[in-house]
Amino acid sequence: MKFNELLVVCEELSISRKFIEIWVPESKFVEAQTNGESLSITRIDSPYFGFGFGPNPKIDQRWTSFALTRSTPKALTQEFELAGQWDAYGIKTKEFEVPYEVMTDFGIINSLIEKHAPELSIRAEDDEVLAWVAIDQSAVGAICKWESGGHVLSAIVVSEQMRGQGLGKQVTKALVTEAFKRGIDYVALGVMAKNEAAIATYKSVGFEELGKFNTFNVI
Repeated sequence: MKFNELLVVCEELSISRKFIEIWVPESKFVEAQTNGESLSITRIDSPYFGFGFGPNPKIDQRWTSFALTRSTPKALTQEFELAGQWDAYGIKTKEFEVPYEVMTDFGIINSLIEKHAPELSIRAEDDEVLAWVAIDQSAVGAICKWESGGHVLSAIVVSEQMRGQGLGKQVTKALVTEAFKRGIDYVALGVMAKNEAAIATYKSVGFEELGKFNTFNVI
């Protein structure tokens, strides 16, 4: 199956085409298999990562880790280690009326991340970042161009002392607005399933669910 054929199959199975286009770069697409109701996708990633959709996707022996939709029966994954649960969301960009600044002071950005979200892997100077957006230097987030060519929002951080005041929603709106101004028509993001507050924020801004996944490591 070629990549363009994969996109057709996704539409037939009601799988988000946007999700595939962003999380499965064509340059790293290896193959896909379908049995008419489920779909398995293999992509290059140390060395191979898999995505499975539907009730009975094939788990490829080459996968070192993989993500399956959370509706997939547990019996299919009993022998594998559950590494995490995450959701994907996306939105067509538009302009919100929210004051913000495009921040270029990497020191301030990295200080916010190190102090309030040190577990994040991204830092201010990373190559994939197109822009950092900030609200009163108390909330920041990044617009990134991912390996697929698609655009994602990342590293949305609010300082601990300012949480609960709506800054997460404001900086999310600011990121969507800045993406729109840069001619980017669609942005997506991934969020841990347990982060219910963040998910509620994204939905309130207008993000739509692209998929809910369990990620497994091959023992």
